[in-house]
Amino acid sequence: MNRVIVLAGLSGSGKSTALNVLEDLGYAVVQNLPAELGEAWLEWARREFPDRSLAIGLHLPSAPQAFPSWVREHRALAVCLEANDQVLVRRFSETRRRHPWSTNWETLVETLAHERSCLEPYREHCDHHVDTTSMRASELREFFLETFAVGEHRVQLNVVTFGFKRGVPPYVDLCVDVRFLPNPYWDLALRPLTGHDQAVADTVLANPQAKRWLGEQIDSVHWQYEAFVKAGKSYLTIGVGCTGGRHRSVAMALALADGLRQRGLVVNLRHRETPAPQTSD
Repeated sequence: MNRVIVLAGLSGSGKSTALNVLEDLGYAVVQNLPAELGEAWLEWARREFPDRSLAIGLHLPSAPQAFPSWVREHRALAVCLEANDQVLVRRFSETRRRHPWSTNWETLVETLAHERSCLEPYREHCDHHVDTTSMRASELREFFLETFAVGEHRVQLNVVTFGFKRGVPPYVDLCVDVRFLPNPYWDLALRPLTGHDQAVADTVLANPQAKRWLGEQIDSVHWQYEAFVKAGKSYLTIGVGCTGGRHRSVAMALALADGLRQRGLVVNLRHRETPAPQTSD
């Protein structure tokens, strides 16, 4: 059976960060769900997402209540996030957000004390208690990645080709420029072709500088991918550009994607200016 996580915690303790990590890991996530609706949501989610793990960000009631019996009945892992008042006050000050329970007659410290008292019944029965007082957001993400990953966490690796004359795509994380290579456009026999054609690919990759670039890029992207995984990132998009986005960038991106796949990475490849030709069945 897939995992079920029920997450409760103080406002400002990192609940949203934790739930975002679980969502990135493939969990179906709901935030700020009242405890009274938890069992109904689980029954619906198991029908809607039969192959996915589930996570509930529990909305605390305004008065202390007993730990929900459905948590144990559904064999869910109960997780509680907390931090000390000094750190929580600082976090609210830095974000300039009001505490969701804030009133005109209570100070922030008094509001936190009220919320902490309502959390106590959940805290006593939690399987994992996480104190985020001394944790950076990156450390909290890493904790949830290591503790609650269902299978291996993977980063979605995208390679996109483009032409600089139309501008760099705004969504790329890494941009590489292959305009240092001779341009097949100036060969009249190759001009009407693209990097998808073997004649263009052979011409581009025959250049010693192209071979050197390819080897170094495969090594570089591979270790950056692993760093992104460790940091809990979800996407890594690499833009490969040449002048028109038709010859050099396409040929080099195809070779780069092939080299990365040989390293065991899953690569999504697309071409902004020159889509891959359609193949007939």
